[in-house]
Amino acid sequence: MEDPWKDLVLTKNVPVPEHARRTTYPWERFEVGDSTFFEPDTTSEHDTAARLKNRMDQSARTFSKKQTPDWKFVMRVTLEEEKSGVRVWRVE
Repeated sequence: MEDPWKDLVLTKNVPVPEHARRTTYPWERFEVGDSTFFEPDTTSEHDTAARLKNRMDQSARTFSKKQTPDWKFVMRVTLEEEKSGVRVWRVE
């Protein structure tokens, strides 16, 4: 059987970056029926509404699992006032 990782190159002694993107979102402030709009980081040319939604989905799932009963959020990439972003609703 051929090794699927035969071309893998491992690098030694690459330092871990000092700063990592660690953004917390105010999930605890939401009550059922609340919504708000978040915009991507305008200082980064690579941050898009879709990438922001992915980060927020994971963050909300992690937060929600710690609540009893689970909280539920719905997120959609939307265009508001000619700006692309993510609208978040707490539905449960």
